Amino acid sequence: MLPGCCPDIRTGREVAAHYFFSGGAHGRVGTVIDKESGIPYYRQLMNIIRQQIASGTLKEGQQLPPEMELGAIYRVNRHTVRQAVGELCLQGLLYKIKGRGTFVANHCPECLEYRLTPQNRFTENIRQAGKMPASRVLQAVKTAAPGAVAGILGIKPLAPVYLLEILRLVDGLPFLVATNFLPAQHLPGFLEHVVDFSSLFAIYEQFYGIKPSRVKSNFQAVLPSPKEAMVLKIPAGTPVLKVDSLLKTQDDILIQYTVTCYRGDLARITVDW
Repeated sequence: MLPGCCPDIRTGREVAAHYFFSGGAHGRVGTVIDKESGIPYYRQLMNIIRQQIASGTLKEGQQLPPEMELGAIYRVNRHTVRQAVGELCLQGLLYKIKGRGTFVANHCPECLEYRLTPQNRFTENIRQAGKMPASRVLQAVKTAAPGAVAGILGIKPLAPVYLLEILRLVDGLPFLVATNFLPAQHLPGFLEHVVDFSSLFAIYEQFYGIKPSRVKSNFQAVLPSPKEAMVLKIPAGTPVLKVDSLLKTQDDILIQYTVTCYRGDLARITVDW
């Protein structure tokens, strides 16, 4: 019988969830809340979920049942479930996606050394580390430059810029997301070259004869925004390293302002100017 549910009200989802959380046909059904132990219910529930993750019953990327369903399974109220799940999110074992639910976080203990140089190239950098790089264009549009961006690039407010948002992956795992602002006046027809994107520097060199170099970079450890956490597939409480970088051409024209968000659990940044 499902803990906390009478046979006549047990739903198919509850049966499946009980089977899932008790380890299947070979698992222990005794993973229930002990209300006589004196241990707070939410901590007991945390331990149950943590054990399921450690044993592999809950796998990376898998979705947990909704709060109400977990409450029915373990005969605790929704507040207890929310507290347990919230704590596990802060510990990096789970993460939430607004409107979708709660998922088991990806865990990759190997931290990759990523070198920032005056002429940094993501693809070459990752291949030299013996890893497989990949890129996805999340957004590529021509828009008006926000005031702060215009000031950084030395162009007029609302002047046209290309906004290019790129997700970079290493061995299939999200590694960083970069938001690039490029002055449109120096890059005519830029969006035509983003269709089969692999390298921003390659586009510069091949179509515009530009060889950018880094002017400066600012570093700050922060918590990700909800969007960044979702794109990088990390819990909201996982720190990220944000790097604001300004690049110029060989003719000293400011050509790119980029805000890069690196996963704090995967990236170890080395600066090599």
